[in-house]
Amino acid sequence: MKFERMKENKSKIEKKVKKSISRRGFRKLSLYIRIIIIVISSIIFIGGVGAGVFFFYINSANRTINSITTTEIESILAPIESPQEPVTILILGRDTRNTENDAGRADIIMLIYLNPKENTGSLLSIPRDTLVEIPGYGEDKINAAYAYGGEELMIKTISSFLGAEINHYVTLDFEGFVDLIDALGGVDITIDRPIVDPKSGANFSAGNHHLTGEQALSYTRSRSTELGDIGRIQRQQQLFKELLKQKLNVKYLSSAPYYFNILIENTRTDLDILTILKYSKAVLSFNSENFETAIIPSHPDWINDGTISVQIPDTSEAKAMWQRILNGEPAGKYNAEYTEIDEIVDSMTLGTEYKLKIKVKNTGALTWNRNGDNPVYLSYHWIDFNSKEVVVFDGKRSIISEDGVNIGGEVVFDLTVIAPSEPGEYILQIDLVQEGVTWFSFQGVPPLENFISVDISYAAQYNDGGTTPTYVDKGQEFNAQVKVRNDGFLLWECRGDKYRVSLGTHWIDRDTGEMIIWDGNRGLLPENVSYNEEVIVDIKIKAPDKPGRYILQYDMVYERIAWFSEKGVIPLEVYVDVGRVLDKSIARQTYILISNGNGISKSAAEVRDYLKVQGFKILGLSNADSYNYYKTVIYYTEENKEKADQLTIIFSSYEMKELPESVFTEAYGKDADIVIIVGKDYLENLK
Repeated sequence: MKFERMKENKSKIEKKVKKSISRRGFRKLSLYIRIIIIVISSIIFIGGVGAGVFFFYINSANRTINSITTTEIESILAPIESPQEPVTILILGRDTRNTENDAGRADIIMLIYLNPKENTGSLLSIPRDTLVEIPGYGEDKINAAYAYGGEELMIKTISSFLGAEINHYVTLDFEGFVDLIDALGGVDITIDRPIVDPKSGANFSAGNHHLTGEQALSYTRSRSTELGDIGRIQRQQQLFKELLKQKLNVKYLSSAPYYFNILIENTRTDLDILTILKYSKAVLSFNSENFETAIIPSHPDWINDGTISVQIPDTSEAKAMWQRILNGEPAGKYNAEYTEIDEIVDSMTLGTEYKLKIKVKNTGALTWNRNGDNPVYLSYHWIDFNSKEVVVFDGKRSIISEDGVNIGGEVVFDLTVIAPSEPGEYILQIDLVQEGVTWFSFQGVPPLENFISVDISYAAQYNDGGTTPTYVDKGQEFNAQVKVRNDGFLLWECRGDKYRVSLGTHWIDRDTGEMIIWDGNRGLLPENVSYNEEVIVDIKIKAPDKPGRYILQYDMVYERIAWFSEKGVIPLEVYVDVGRVLDKSIARQTYILISNGNGISKSAAEVRDYLKVQGFKILGLSNADSYNYYKTVIYYTEENKEKADQLTIIFSSYEMKELPESVFTEAYGKDADIVIIVGKDYLENLK
């Protein structure tokens, strides 16, 4: 069966791998536990399988996910007596998509503490560059512990750093995160500020977005903001909470077997499935309101004569945070939630005062005093959006309107913000400060952020309201309606060939990043649009003639002058598949044997390399029973028809042959889903 194959293949890979981890896999613990629970429940109650089959799946899954748990790891994990006891689980995120060249460091590191009796949980994130003592290796970044000694050394390092007893661990691969988000139908999220990061692939305007798996990964891996790794962790925790709210419920039971396969392929843990089931009642009752997130307090610095950047932790406060979590108290001494906010304008005038009312809840472990040596104020920072330089660090203070704010209490601040004195694009960060001690953002508390243009001519926001289709045929024409808002001080004129402002389009290859169509279709404004006004633009769009995975960009254009994107305005991006395109989430779960049926040297290897680039898993190469195959043949079983169909999308010359499972297994074994006999036409399939 496939589970046995997964285990064998995974163990081969893991002999070579102690690999890097990155931020996206981050928030999957509670997510993964819940999905596994949903999966098992569906297997038993919805699928109606027999007990023997059920326990076969359980045993196969356990062998796969427990495959790297050694006796040494088991010996340093603290046992628990009952599933009703609180449990601490170490979560590591691992990027295996470049395993050949990456030595491997754990970029996502977090502890999750679950209290089944109280139906509460806490997630404590540790920045990957945190400088700690690694047993046997001295001082280094904490993620180096994974490279030096895998899960075992990471458990020892974190236990020593926080004084924490760790009961279990879960290592998660990013491919699984992407596939799981896609399987769940994506996730809705509000982004407070534009994020443009070529390294992670993030390209988002401020506003509401529906994220695919790849988009969610790019959003949570980006370190492009001035907060760097801390900002990345804050986005990870934000997405984690949204997943809890939106996706972890019985609505998704029908797809549970698919989630199960994703988990088995992409999870390594000491937990067995039945132990996870014992946590089900408490975990499924969690929601974002009784699940707390926090970040180890630290500040950036340099070591080795300024050549290596690190985060210097406040070790005593980090240990105190963990102790507060164990005691059922708020984790962070400094923590806050911005609960009610006046609408903040997106465009401001140079040097002008703007008055805001902001209600803030004290969710930390510190009483906010109005008076004394270290009162708490609300203030702000201005950051240049493009250079990331701090323009105004220490804005005007707003005093607490009451004598003090106790833990769990709320207060309304009257904040006066003064716009910068130079035109430009800025991030306004509203931040609490304990005077003479620290800014709350330095303690990992996300500031309230808004993207503001100051005396800018080119500024716009877009919303297509879901009217852009996500799939069209090649060359197809379709209509969309895009709401556009003028956030700048340029009057958008709707008529005339010269100096007219219109809505335009670009098409980008989603896989290569290549611009396919720069200057596409136009949508005309129905009327002139002044500052802070909005209109709906009807636009007819023609899809590219070549099938593929594309990004459709909506971009305003000042005709004969400039595209708004050239002036720094982020266009609206929509993922559109044109024609039949390869589903890489299926490709990544497809195992293929390749046989040379033409006698041409290296032809099978060329097909192998081509398929690996597309994401398929290649089990090996061999010679066919004959070298007289002219046309390439694809053998498959009825069970794997969908996987075989993926090959027909990228091959242009082939024969499809379905075999009974018994015949296929006898000829090619149990490991392969598909067998390809490479014919003399192989070059046609590599175009």
